[in-house]
Amino acid sequence: MSELFPLIEVSGAPYELGFQHGRLAQTQVQYTLERYKELFFDYSGLAWADATRLAQRYIAPIERYDAGLLAEMRGVADGAGVPFEDILALNARSELALSVNLPSDGCTALAVCPECTADGHALLGQNWDWKPTQRPGCIVLKITRTDRPSILMVTEAGIIGKIGLNDRGLGVCLNAMGTDRKPEGLPLHIALRGILDSPTLSDAVDAAGRAELGCAANFLCGHADGEAISIESVGEDYDVLYPEDGILAHTNHITSPRLVGYHDTFKRRMPDTFVRRGRITKLARRQSPITVEDFKLWFSDHVEYPDSICRHADPHDPEGLQMGTVFSIVMDLTENLFWMAPGEPCQTDYRLYRL
Repeated sequence: MSELFPLIEVSGAPYELGFQHGRLAQTQVQYTLERYKELFFDYSGLAWADATRLAQRYIAPIERYDAGLLAEMRGVADGAGVPFEDILALNARSELALSVNLPSDGCTALAVCPECTADGHALLGQNWDWKPTQRPGCIVLKITRTDRPSILMVTEAGIIGKIGLNDRGLGVCLNAMGTDRKPEGLPLHIALRGILDSPTLSDAVDAAGRAELGCAANFLCGHADGEAISIESVGEDYDVLYPEDGILAHTNHITSPRLVGYHDTFKRRMPDTFVRRGRITKLARRQSPITVEDFKLWFSDHVEYPDSICRHADPHDPEGLQMGTVFSIVMDLTENLFWMAPGEPCQTDYRLYRL
């Protein structure tokens, strides 16, 4: 396996974007496919052929949402030399995981508005917690375009939307959530791409909310203009939350009082979500002004170890539920750049990437 999290740069029309992505990250795409084939089978008995069949239900919602994204996925498949159905299943992997009751991502995200930062910049970041074995399948993807915002994001190779920022000053982080509703609708990774294609926060709300999502998720968004929002979506409904005194944090449970009627399944599956949210908020509120280095320090925090902000695999958990921080990211939305640590930030240096 080549260097972890290689930088993949692509440009052009949707199919060309995907083809370059698939060709340049072919090794990582194939690695990611193998890991998810194992994951679905080992923990649910779901064969990959059945996963790709179930993924067909998402073609129509994606086409209605943005047909160009389907073309991009077809390009990824052709560039990597794999079936389109495999790439479709990767982009719907969160919905497929929930349909067979597999564990899902756990993350801690934070947005800080310019009035609270030392240099007056808008900051956004998170630890993305999932299977540490997925690190060799991750890439930094830079998408350059003239007709839409250019994008810099960290993603699992083959997945066309995830965590990052665009050249209009907008950034997005992801927190998986869960309800007991049947997963149908638009895959959350497609909604993430829609948000990254958005020039403003209002457009991001539209991108997250104009189609029913296939599963519950929170999109923590910030913008260089100084505002931040948290878009909690439970599928057919969503709410938008605003910072308190310039600080907004989110983890993996529903916080909106307007969504209390939905059964939150993650708060029992992942009770550490409450402590992590409280801890990151406490750390941010007692520091003034806030810097990028503060973010890095907080994302290395081990209070409540191993289920801490900097998460480490807990040997007492069932093997299928063990998670660690796959990468940590801190974005400066004012400067269109981010720092990313490819592993647990307590023991991995951050690297600088510019859009």
